[in-house]
Amino acid sequence: MKATMEFDLPEERNELIGSIKSMSLFSVIWSMDQWLRGKIKYDNREEFEEVRNQLRDLLNTYEVNLDEFE
Repeated sequence: MKATMEFDLPEERNELIGSIKSMSLFSVIWSMDQWLRGKIKYDNREEFEEVRNQLRDLLNTYEVNLDEFE
């Protein structure tokens, strides 16, 4: 299967860049979530729970599920 996306440049430049960088942004968010998880679980740093919960709430607001990618 193939998918094609089209952008009207220069008006939709931000949308193009967002699409190009989306996997990198996803990787940053996933890595931060895992770092926070490790701090909470292995370093017993409970103060990071509020930060991780806020991150998860924002992801839910924008309908981003870190678990849907393999």
